[in-house]
Amino acid sequence: MKKGGSFFWGLILGTIAGLIVGIILSTRKENKIRNILGGKTEELRDNLQEIGKKIGKKVHKIKSDIEAKWKKNKIDKIDKVEEELGT
Repeated sequence: MKKGGSFFWGLILGTIAGLIVGIILSTRKENKIRNILGGKTEELRDNLQEIGKKIGKKVHKIKSDIEAKWKKNKIDKIDKVEEELGT
């Protein structure tokens, strides 16, 4: 029975030692993973801001082009109406 008891205690102590080492190593890995994720998150945020600025510029350009065409079309129609009225 002594051999069975020693094996049992060895199993318990080995499990506890493994848990302690696992917790210590996982804490280090967690910090490393957090640093990696933090860097990637910051990089993603910067990329999204840059994309947002590019989209904003294109939207502004499209809006300006539409306004210019609208005004030109409106003026052309006014000129056409004036010609037809003879004024």
